[in-house]
Parts: sequence; structure tokens; C-alpha cells
Amino acid sequence: MEKDYKLATQPQRWLNPTKKEAMKKILKAGIIYPISDSAQVSLVQVIPKIGGMKVIHNEKNEFIPTRTVLGWRVH
Repeated sequence: MEKDYKLATQPQRWLNPTKKEAMKKILKAGIIYPISDSAQVSLVQVIPKIGGMKVIHNEKNEFIPTRTVLGWRVH
């Protein structure tokens, strides 16, 4: 490392329940693993893999276009 380089720490981020379940599956599969005592750890983001478009009806009988989630990827 360079002499004038300083480590940056970032706070943990909250995940919504859907992404939290996806993260648990990725942890269980062994793709990622927790590290609690390292000074150089990067944050992991879970991003949905977007499929095609799907049109649904809401309670007002309006057409709402939504994207279907095919899976999750780690970024």
C-alpha cells in the first residue's frame, strides 16, 4: 500500500426483507462469508436479475407493468 493511503470504514447498511433472504441463501451456499475482524472489508450488495415485463391488475383494476425477478446476483 502507498504511504499516504488511509483506510475508509463504512457503516453497515440495512437490507429489505426480500434482499435479506437472498443474502442468507448466498451465505448458506458459501459464495460469500462473514469477516468480523478485518480492517479491509468491502460491502456486499444484492442486485435482482431482471427478467421480462409482466402486467398485473391493481385493486382499482388498472394495468401496472412490473418486472419479474429471475434471481439475485452479488455486486
